[in-house]
Amino acid sequence: MLKKTEKLKVPNLKDRLFVFVIQTLYNYRARKMVLFGIGQIGCSPNELAQNNLDGRTCVERINAANQIFNNKLKSLTAQFNNLLPDERVIYINDCGIFQDIISNPSAYSNYFSNQIIS
Repeated sequence: MLKKTEKLKVPNLKDRLFVFVIQTLYNYRARKMVLFGIGQIGCSPNELAQNNLDGRTCVERINAANQIFNNKLKSLTAQFNNLLPDERVIYINDCGIFQDIISNPSAYSNYFSNQIIS
């Protein structure tokens, strides 16, 4: 059983649940994990349609909440890697991966339309 996680700084129930899941995977001998941050939900078509007058500007309050979660996830990932030397947890911040597509969609319209048709 993993005992080192008692040193983790886990402030609330959600975070404790997350640590429990990682701990369970570790106890089942998972040693390599990739954790993805939450993307820009405030830029999703649903949020654009429901929460903005122009339908094009991302909802910053939602994206700010996502960023808080991503920062906590990144911090927990670093703590896992420090406390468990035989485990490798990688954090991927996918918030910026699609930023160019969101900021400049016309540059990608031909690419995506060709992919759909093909």
